Amino acid sequence: MESNAIEQSRNRPGIEGPEQEAEAFRFPENGELICYWGALILLAAASAYLIHLQFAHAGRCVQPANDPFGIVTPPWLMLPVPPLGAVGSLGRAFWQAMRGKQCWKWIFAAAAFAGLLACGELLGTCA
Repeated sequence: MESNAIEQSRNRPGIEGPEQEAEAFRFPENGELICYWGALILLAAASAYLIHLQFAHAGRCVQPANDPFGIVTPPWLMLPVPPLGAVGSLGRAFWQAMRGKQCWKWIFAAAAFAGLLACGELLGTCA
């Protein structure tokens, strides 16, 4: 029984298929691993610094706006959200990396929380 031309081209060692060509353009596994751990370490350092700044200068928070309906979110409820989010996301990314997985969504989530902390510092508010 004869096989078709597609199967014959897959069986030849010298001919590369489209999957193999696409794989050649990707980062090698070591490069991706280095990028992941580098991003994790840099985000951890930046988040730790921003959390330290937030708690070192906690007295300069903007007062909550007066809502005509009387609904005001207390600052003590909102202050811990970005630091806890950054620590939780970094912890989850670290846990995934220790298990041999690279879950970039946790790195992006930690970057978003670090961005919230940085915006709070730039605007003179506490996020």
